Amino acid sequence: MRALRIVMAVVITVFVGIGSVFAGSQESGNEGKGAHGGRGFLNVLEKLALSADQEKEIASILTRHRDEIGKTVSGMVAAKQGLREAMTADGFSESVVRQAAQRVSEQEVQAAVLRARIADEIKPVLSAEQRDKLKMLANRRTDKAKSAFDAWVANLDEWIAGHAR
Repeated sequence: MRALRIVMAVVITVFVGIGSVFAGSQESGNEGKGAHGGRGFLNVLEKLALSADQEKEIASILTRHRDEIGKTVSGMVAAKQGLREAMTADGFSESVVRQAAQRVSEQEVQAAVLRARIADEIKPVLSAEQRDKLKMLANRRTDKAKSAFDAWVANLDEWIAGHAR
């Protein structure tokens, strides 16, 4: 059972990386770590009170997608690094920045499709109550993200106001 939990933790941590990629995490050096240092999706699973059979089945689903998850996360990290390099290069080139941003966008699409495909396989493993709770937790994450964005904009406005004089 301990070995299964370790395998599940590793695979799910990679899955969290895809979640972060899909969510568009832009913080430098934070790709693939998730909102909670790789524990985000694990915390969600723990809140669903999965049975041992459900855990095993979800681990199996994630294991089947392991290579694709790894390639997708690696592709996103490389694309974001390319965009950062294009944005900070000596001499601005709009076309280079646009091309790099397009590569990030393509990787985000790939990650979103993979995440949706995996979620579609996981949802039938869950009970109706667990699926409802999963939706509630997703809505809560969306609300938190909106609040964080609103706070970021307010801080930006405050900084501009304090330095524009």
